[in-house]
Amino acid sequence: MTRRWMAALAAGWVLVACGGGSSLPPGPGDDSQNPPIGNPDGSIDLPGDVVNPDDNNPDETPAESTSLWPLTTGSSWVYDIKDPVQGEFKKTVTVLGPREVPDTQGKMTAVLVHSRQDRTQSGMVYEEYSWQLELTNGLVVRLREEDHKDGAQIRATIWSPATVKSVARAPESLPWSYQSAVQEQTVLGDGTKEDSDPTYSWRVVEKGLTLQTKAGTFTNVIKVQRDKLNDAGEVKEGKERTYWLAPGVGKIREEGERTEELVSYDVKK
Repeated sequence: MTRRWMAALAAGWVLVACGGGSSLPPGPGDDSQNPPIGNPDGSIDLPGDVVNPDDNNPDETPAESTSLWPLTTGSSWVYDIKDPVQGEFKKTVTVLGPREVPDTQGKMTAVLVHSRQDRTQSGMVYEEYSWQLELTNGLVVRLREEDHKDGAQIRATIWSPATVKSVARAPESLPWSYQSAVQEQTVLGDGTKEDSDPTYSWRVVEKGLTLQTKAGTFTNVIKVQRDKLNDAGEVKEGKERTYWLAPGVGKIREEGERTEELVSYDVKK
């Protein structure tokens, strides 16, 4: 089962999708700057069109081998994490495959990604379940996330439109930037609801890099900067993150609020 086929499961259910095209979106000034609109039927807007399996060209390199954010069922990654609060521990990420997005009344399907963090310093097991989709404009978006501590759900978060999670391919040229403004609703374990409207700035700052990690040396790596902005459009202190993404592998390093380094991986084709 290919990543493109899985993502296409959502195509028939998406009620609103703007953007599209064969290259990464142009950034500030496009439709992503309009205020997001929630849908009463529970469906979630997307800032682009879902990847379509009919776009596959057998004469070209398979997308799974070049994607900067593979979403193939069964793929897994192990990271070493250094956190200023939680200390050092490991995180394992596994793609579980296509699933219906909860609370969308059957309107939407996305690829479910599971993350397990064994936080040895506190003795806690922290898990995240994230519903993600790749779009034809090269963005990867997150529709919903559920967080668990020691098996108990502590929060569920949804975004409208779906919030950018990463990029799936390098832009043709630099500089490249994209600004994402979303409505965010979090439901805590006790039923309490919290609403916010965060804005994020994404920039691909370098491409064609070579980076060595515990999992090996990677080439053609891109460096991505993600900043959370305040109401004045300024970067919030301590809310900067930098990602290094490798073709066919995904995230190999992250710096910012904490450090993550890839230790091992198994990406399915």
